[in-house]
Amino acid sequence: MVCVALMMILAAAATPFALAWADQAAVRQTHAQLRQGMSQLKATALQNPAGMRVEESAAVLLSLPGRLCVQAGAPQAMSCENAVWQATVPAQINIAGASTHCLALGNSGLPVEASLADKACASQMNYRVSRGKEISSGTFN
Repeated sequence: MVCVALMMILAAAATPFALAWADQAAVRQTHAQLRQGMSQLKATALQNPAGMRVEESAAVLLSLPGRLCVQAGAPQAMSCENAVWQATVPAQINIAGASTHCLALGNSGLPVEASLADKACASQMNYRVSRGKEISSGTFN
């Protein structure tokens, strides 16, 4: 009986550490997927499969709640349908302060102004990844 009580006390004490570890792992995994998505975005923009002009978006990175995807050309809606690359992310991503956002690159691989579904894509290259109390931020390069 004493052993069971001690085990329960130890389990209760270890739970916050396990949760923090899981949040940290989720943020790291999301960072890795975000870097992979950015690499795919640049590659797709430089390949320019839709034949877009310099000032038009050749590829778009979409950040949706729980999803991250790359679309070739200028998609009509904020959707991962028919994406050239997509991933499910375990942590929340904010691009330029919004959880649902996009980042468009022209055929030179540089950011261009674009809008999807009446929402302007980010021109700032900063992002924030968070889950629980774990927060990490950075800049796309």
